Amino acid sequence: MLSTLRLVILAVFGAVTPWCAAAAEMTREDAWHALPTYEPGQDMAALLTIDRAVIEAMASPQTRSACAARLAALLAGADTTPAARQYICLQLRQVGTPVEVPLLAKLLGTPATSEMARCALESIPGPEATAALRAALTSLDGAWLVGVIHSVAARKDVAAVPTLTHLADSPDKQVAAAAIGALGHVADDQAAVFLAGRAEKAGVPMPQDLAVSLLRCADAQLNAGKAGAAQAIYGMLSQAGQPSAVRRAALEGSLRLGGEPAMATILAWFSAPDADRRRIASGHLHTLPEEQLDGLLAQLSDLPDAGKLAVIELAASRRGKQMLPMVTALMQSDQPELKLAGVRCLGMVGEASAIPLLVDLLEAGAELTEAAQDALLNLPRKEVTAALLDALSNRPAIRVPVIAVLVKLRCYDAIDPLVEIASQTDPAVYAPALDGLRGIADPDKTDLPRLVKLLLRTEPGRHRDEVERTIWIVCNKLPEGADRSELVLAALARVERSEAPKYLPLLGRLGGPKALEMIQSASTSSNPAIQEAAVRALCNWPNAEVADKLLDLATRSDSRTFRVWALRGYIRVVTLPSDRPETETLALLQRAMNLADGADEKRLTLERASTIRLMETVTWIASYLDDPNLGPSACEALVELAHHRFLRQPNMDRFGPILEKVGRITQDPALAERAKRYRLGL
Repeated sequence: MLSTLRLVILAVFGAVTPWCAAAAEMTREDAWHALPTYEPGQDMAALLTIDRAVIEAMASPQTRSACAARLAALLAGADTTPAARQYICLQLRQVGTPVEVPLLAKLLGTPATSEMARCALESIPGPEATAALRAALTSLDGAWLVGVIHSVAARKDVAAVPTLTHLADSPDKQVAAAAIGALGHVADDQAAVFLAGRAEKAGVPMPQDLAVSLLRCADAQLNAGKAGAAQAIYGMLSQAGQPSAVRRAALEGSLRLGGEPAMATILAWFSAPDADRRRIASGHLHTLPEEQLDGLLAQLSDLPDAGKLAVIELAASRRGKQMLPMVTALMQSDQPELKLAGVRCLGMVGEASAIPLLVDLLEAGAELTEAAQDALLNLPRKEVTAALLDALSNRPAIRVPVIAVLVKLRCYDAIDPLVEIASQTDPAVYAPALDGLRGIADPDKTDLPRLVKLLLRTEPGRHRDEVERTIWIVCNKLPEGADRSELVLAALARVERSEAPKYLPLLGRLGGPKALEMIQSASTSSNPAIQEAAVRALCNWPNAEVADKLLDLATRSDSRTFRVWALRGYIRVVTLPSDRPETETLALLQRAMNLADGADEKRLTLERASTIRLMETVTWIASYLDDPNLGPSACEALVELAHHRFLRQPNMDRFGPILEKVGRITQDPALAERAKRYRLGL
């Protein structure tokens, strides 16, 4: 209920910053006079002025009482608006005194003011407010009563326990549940006895709200030094058949009884057949002294498998190399769980002699490979790096997991061998190497020239495209606003112009003024391959800076291929995020549609139009629904636009019939279902 009031306060009073200047111009007396007539949406200058008055009033008991009295007088006023009453109660939570309690108690009985008055009373110090809330337990019902029960619980009113025990049997389930919860918050002896008795009648498993309240009572008893009473409750809640979460919480409480018996309990539970007890004990293993850990190691063969793992991992983390023989033996186990634990422990013992074994395990697959990778990351870096670099060159079968570890280590010594591997033509070979380069290489004068040389070595097609993408990913590690092509251009400074077809498309991806200058120069070349590469570069451009150049190519080039490429590039770049008004972007797309003479380009135009969230876009796309070639693309774009509630909801009178038509004509069941949901406002 309190959260509801907070939402109301936020809705009524909103943000305060825009009115700060107005507040400075209003005198305090004017603010007091204006407060009773406040309505939502009005200038908040009066409220801001009184905010400061309330804060200042808290400096002394006298000023606090005076401020609270003035607020109370306005609260009692017959003409005070509901919004003003809410605000006043909010302030009384800070400065209210016992004097205001009778007035607030009267307001508890009126639905319009009950919630705000209750929240004020909950915060006012002193027995008077507590008594007023307690009295309201017998005069309210429904949601208002539930709210008061929560406030009584927050104040931990012991005197309210008899009434709460009566309310726990209320036919109103919400009231009864709130009363049970409140008894757990009060958690005195009487509440504990009542809840325990109720639990005995409830049987096993007991209801969750009752179990939670009993746990709170047990914790309170333990904190009060009543270990016996606490243990009785913990014992009841840890019975077999209780929900697992309840049992574990009760078992945790039992261990908090403290002292040596708790240590003995951990040891006993650790080898018990009860899974919940073992789980709790495992969580406390780290508290065991060394001699008790020795005892567990001595009886290791008698422990359940999960217990063995936990003990060995604890010992490995504490004792390091001393545990190497046991860990090595564990790895020879036929049981996957034990072997996996042995691999994890090898990383804990920190022994470099384990590196060859872990490298071999990179070939094991699944969890063992992952565990071996993690263990290698925890062993001496110099020795691990040397072993991995050797495996990278000489053991192709484990190259993928080796590269993954090298990336996590940011091993710069791996760049040259990775470049060499990435130059091979088999995708199964070069793809993992390129992934490694993307993770390790930096956009600097050392790494980028090596990647550029790799680009120049690769043949056209997928291989070169992937290398190009690798360089683009590395360059994108540069800070926002940096020229991503500058270092690449520096690396290309001594490269022959005849190599331009290999690097121009990359420069187009990276962008930048110097790259654009080089691309424009190449576009006038008499060499057809260079000219083609220049067009590709413009089509790759990362923003709309070259939109006019692409449009010029799309309309004037003698090559139909260039015209198609340029038009597709134009459609892409004009729909990238920009400061251009969306209406202009829509007009540019509509022009592109008029230029398109192929179905693929028209479908691309409709697809990209879904990024322009205007009703004009919806109407335009809908005009293509009856086109047999473009209808499916139009359906997808319209449903994507309908996903945006801010566009759809205010325009359902126009959007609804369009979505209904989409649902009728689309052949995609998932798309039809989305259209139906959006049409229904879901």
